[in-house]
Amino acid sequence: MQSTSTMTWDPWQPAPYEQTEGAPLLLHGEVANHYRGNIEGEGVQQVLIALSPDGASVFTALERVTGRIGDRSGSFVLQVTGTTGGGTAKATLEVLDGSGTGGLTGLRGTGTYFCDNPGPDGHASIALDHSFE
Repeated sequence: MQSTSTMTWDPWQPAPYEQTEGAPLLLHGEVANHYRGNIEGEGVQQVLIALSPDGASVFTALERVTGRIGDRSGSFVLQVTGTTGGGTAKATLEVLDGSGTGGLTGLRGTGTYFCDNPGPDGHASIALDHSFE
């Protein structure tokens, strides 16, 4: 089954935690996300970012999403791995095995994230292919 959603986020500012001359800047941030669509809910994402001098980045994150998928409610954890550059952000999503709670117990899935306006007022399209054990 596939569920889709639009994700928006609250303004946030990642903070540097390590910088070496001539190397990517390493940052960490926390962002609150809001899902509307087949996936409805709220999440808090912890993000690690490697930012190149040209402005492109690679990021990885963990996020607990609390809400519903279809008529099932609970929470689950997403592992997010992606890139930004050229005004877009793309990522792959994976539901961590065993992370589902409540009506989302047994949730398994993978998906994609795409954003063509990754600024503070942006939004992303989410598609999650999923099943239940």
